Amino acid sequence: MNPERPPLARIIEEELIDYRIRSRFYHPEYVKSLGLSGTERMLEFGSGGGCLSRVLARTLSPEGALSCVEISPYWTEKARQRLKNFTNIEFLQGDITRMPVPKNHFDAVMIHFVLHDVEKSARIDVVSALATCLRPEGALFIREPAKPEHGMPLSEIRALMQDAGLREMHTCCSKSRQWRGICNGTFKKSW
Repeated sequence: MNPERPPLARIIEEELIDYRIRSRFYHPEYVKSLGLSGTERMLEFGSGGGCLSRVLARTLSPEGALSCVEISPYWTEKARQRLKNFTNIEFLQGDITRMPVPKNHFDAVMIHFVLHDVEKSARIDVVSALATCLRPEGALFIREPAKPEHGMPLSEIRALMQDAGLREMHTCCSKSRQWRGICNGTFKKSW
């Protein structure tokens, strides 16, 4: 799959299911469970068309800010159009491993259903780049499908986070009829 040019089926799925249903019914409960104060500077890696971004932006107070990082020009522009009324969002398009993301800048990083789509050999570079931009004691939240045919096992998530210098605070895998398993995790910078 080419991350820069999404297939038509993915565009339709995102428009009809992700943006219209998941972002209204499923994402708010998940974001609420994170215990955010609202004043965080957050980075959302692989923000796509802005489904989760919209919920995150609504959760943040005027003191909070959200930076959406997306490799695909198509999804970056889609999110920019959809979220144009939010003043607390910036959009960054490109490869996170090649961006001049400031060190120790973000209070929280969000990875939501995207790391499993990154080439396996590139995942450690991505997670390391994200860990570098976290402030001391900053939190990285990850949620990934755990299906063997399309997802990541919890053991791989744990290993990636540890190799990037992050310590596990909480992880769990839940059962879901749709996803046949979802792994959730919170990791903090080890200082």
